[in-house]
Amino acid sequence: MIVMKFGGTSVGTADAMRLVAKALVNNREKKIVVLSASAGITDKLINITNSLPENIVQANLIYNEIESQILNICHKLEFQEDSLKKVEEIVYKVKELIFGVELLDYLSDSIANRIVSYGEILSTTIFYEFIKSKVTCEFVDITNFLIYDSQSDDFELTNKEEINKIFESANTIITQGFICKNRDGKISNLGRGGSDYSASILASELGASELQIWTDVNGVMSADPRIVKNPLTKNKINISSLERMAFFGAKVIHPNTLKPTLKSNIPVRILNTFDTNNNGTLVTKDSENRIPTFTIKRKCNLYTFKTVTKKNLYYINKYITSLTVVRSLNLLSSIHMDNSIHYVFDQKIEKFMELEHSFTSKEIDLIYICELTNSKINAILTNLNILNLEQLEIDWANSSILLLANADNKTQDYDRFHDMLINIDN
Repeated sequence: MIVMKFGGTSVGTADAMRLVAKALVNNREKKIVVLSASAGITDKLINITNSLPENIVQANLIYNEIESQILNICHKLEFQEDSLKKVEEIVYKVKELIFGVELLDYLSDSIANRIVSYGEILSTTIFYEFIKSKVTCEFVDITNFLIYDSQSDDFELTNKEEINKIFESANTIITQGFICKNRDGKISNLGRGGSDYSASILASELGASELQIWTDVNGVMSADPRIVKNPLTKNKINISSLERMAFFGAKVIHPNTLKPTLKSNIPVRILNTFDTNNNGTLVTKDSENRIPTFTIKRKCNLYTFKTVTKKNLYYINKYITSLTVVRSLNLLSSIHMDNSIHYVFDQKIEKFMELEHSFTSKEIDLIYICELTNSKINAILTNLNILNLEQLEIDWANSSILLLANADNKTQDYDRFHDMLINIDN
């Protein structure tokens, strides 16, 4: 048995759902299919909760957008009247919840979570109604099985034997990602990245042979395709590298969501719904990889403090560390060099209120390169003239380099650096 998780873009349109259906029909293994909400729906549902109870008019306008998007998918999938009616009834439940909040002039956390949960309920209902004539499948409401405590990050999958029993009569189970119940039995969710987390929990608890994360790219790339031309798809990536990439802003699957699966030594593969011929990327604990990863986070802010005494350096560092925690800032890097400390944040800080020391600031691009060999690191150091750099830091133990590049580097400069990087011989 395998677990196949499909993201929002994979179920965002009728055409995308047809591709998902094709992938299921072509795969004869027993499988649990975990679906996210259709692209954009969760954000709209959250915007509804943010509008309530003060702005009922805005909430209803957003509801109308959701209804239109959902019913458009159904019509393009050529739903029969009975299937269309099921979806319409579910959509209308969101309308009823908005009306209830209007009457009470109060939005509880429980009702907010229920409103947001309808993204996954709708996507799985639509897809089940579409796929049920093509494969032997069953619809499972995951909230009857998955319990999650957000305070402790503990989860429990109850009644596993009921899920396994379904496979006696059906080859495929369709269920939701992201949503669950809390310890009090109320609808809740696993937060951002929750659909991946749901799939990982199911794969781990039910002993799947593989977890597949289906998205709209061919896996993990050697660089961000929005910045660098022609990045390569990595055949595999080390989980530690994935963690560092996510920390430095790469738009990849968040590694924390895969922990249940990796702890159980279940393979995880990232695949592309829109290019099923591509083998994707295998997430592994193995450190060997012939293709380095080049992560760029543009328009960060570098702050440099200079002082002549170690006591002042200690005071500055203590203050910045405390400020980062208190104000929930995203500190990307801190580098100590001689009598200076350099801090990189992903946002601009107008003033360090309680710090009397003067500092300089400038906008920079942060570049993180990982999964390198020593020979690749040495080769990179001889080609740094391609970029206009501010600083660099080498982590020999983790085979990585952190570069602070001036923000005036152009896209073609990063293209040249990336080409050099992937063409370096071991």
